[in-house]
Amino acid sequence: MRILVTGATGFLGRAFVRQALDAGHDVCALVRPARALSDPVSPARLTVCRGTLAAPPWEDLARFEAHSCVHTAWITAPGIYPESAENDRYRAESLAFLGGLFERGLDHAVAVGTSAEYRPSRVPLDEARSPLDPRTRYARAKHELHLALAERAAGAGTRLAWARIFQPYGVGEPPERVCSAVIRRLAAGERMTLDTPNAVRDWIHVDDAAAALLCLAESRAGAVVNIGSGVGRTVGSVALAIAGLLGRAELMVTRPTEPDPLGPLVADPTRLRGFGWRPRVELEVGLASLIEHLR
Repeated sequence: MRILVTGATGFLGRAFVRQALDAGHDVCALVRPARALSDPVSPARLTVCRGTLAAPPWEDLARFEAHSCVHTAWITAPGIYPESAENDRYRAESLAFLGGLFERGLDHAVAVGTSAEYRPSRVPLDEARSPLDPRTRYARAKHELHLALAERAAGAGTRLAWARIFQPYGVGEPPERVCSAVIRRLAAGERMTLDTPNAVRDWIHVDDAAAALLCLAESRAGAVVNIGSGVGRTVGSVALAIAGLLGRAELMVTRPTEPDPLGPLVADPTRLRGFGWRPRVELEVGLASLIEHLR
């Protein structure tokens, strides 16, 4: 299978490229001219096309003749992305790029959405029944892109899978993300107090998330699909697990707990499991691997 990937130098995109190549697929990575694509597993099956969403190398992409496009490119800088104006740019450029692929005959695509499109709920979130309530600029841009892409895909006869990713973590994540930030602080002997210890999230290892995207591409899914484990853990419990693995539990500072300011975001992964996907990386195992990598 020939798969075109955007965002191939990013956290999730890199993991996807590795897994797709490992599985024997041919991969074309759309990479900005100044970016490097690191450690490909099977370079003989990897094609790098230099360009951007705004200025795609259409002739090179046409020669690759992709069977599917997996679109992971977006702004994800921790602390910046939720309300950044870059979200609006990525929405517009993503629609123009994927719409251009649809017009040129691409008949399948997987685009990455976010769990933040949902209204938080005490029960697992279901693709068909759970209400949507995108509250941040990031979540609204993702939701608006989904609506526009679905319309363009229907008009072009293209199957579109919209993958709502929950809380990915693992090797390669930005250093400011929760797990890496906790590891670095505690490993340096610094005390740490969490801002939102009671926030309940669905933590999924990046390799499991990438495997889910590959499953959607291989099965040519045409639906909204949650990419999550189905298990909710508080930020505080994850931080304490990290502290235990590091032997630095005394550095975690407790304070009067406050309720989750947003509310729980936990996936119902039933639909994803219907495509044959199963999570492989337990949280503690994934955290231990991240600790070892950062050390």
